[in-house]
Amino acid sequence: MRAEKSVVFTDLDDGSGVLLHLGNKFYYSLNATGSFIWRLLEEKEELTEEGLLTALMDNFEVDKKDAEKDVQEFMSELSKEGLIIIEN
Repeated sequence: MRAEKSVVFTDLDDGSGVLLHLGNKFYYSLNATGSFIWRLLEEKEELTEEGLLTALMDNFEVDKKDAEKDVQEFMSELSKEGLIIIEN
């Protein structure tokens, strides 16, 4: 998975962030965890779900089962909104 090139991310002082999709002109707010995930997507040319889960568990107090559920829901929502591209 990777970030869509037409999406601009802005980090906010409190750790949260805002996405702007240049194609549809919609803004999306992200909490600190969502912003952490987005920065990983921007840093990596291609990020695997396993790599994302490992990074989340290393940086947040979350177990693998909860992280898997939350990541799948978040990635699904980002994909539905056209903010990321998931390649199999």
